[in-house]
Amino acid sequence: MCPILSREHYFLQVINELNQHSVESGSLEERLRDMLLELAESVRDGKRLGMDTLHRLNKLFEQYQAIRLKVSLVPRAASLFAGETDEHTSDTGEEGQQLLLHSEFLDGPDQLRRKYMESIISLLEAMEKSTLALQTCVQCDRWFIPYRRAQVTKFCGSACRNRYHYERTKMGSRRLI
Repeated sequence: MCPILSREHYFLQVINELNQHSVESGSLEERLRDMLLELAESVRDGKRLGMDTLHRLNKLFEQYQAIRLKVSLVPRAASLFAGETDEHTSDTGEEGQQLLLHSEFLDGPDQLRRKYMESIISLLEAMEKSTLALQTCVQCDRWFIPYRRAQVTKFCGSACRNRYHYERTKMGSRRLI
């Protein structure tokens, strides 16, 4: 996808806040939320996206035209090497200018449909860039991306890991009494 339309890993923040949002049954926001969860769960479970999912995702994109695109010219960054010129700009006579593609969302950042759409796009961009691994924490049920070098990751951080082991040890000591 070009240009980048969302913040990197924004979908994690939105997914972890889903229980704080209230949406009407049958609304566009509910369908966007469900699609976000379906995409995240398919990544977590290592499943491929089916044609049905892609069809429903494209229908959502058709229903909610969330993005406005705009093109502008900006000054080209000066070259680090003396005497270096770009052969494309000298031919066109537009020396010192570069084309820039802007993307912006139509709705305000506080609207749920924008949050869900931006998080879906963020997740799709992450899936497009590389193989993405998503997990849910055993202790707190929050979604997270495990460290690449980690062989087995069950916890989103050391606080959850420590809390899990503390509770497990505490429950074991109660059984002995």
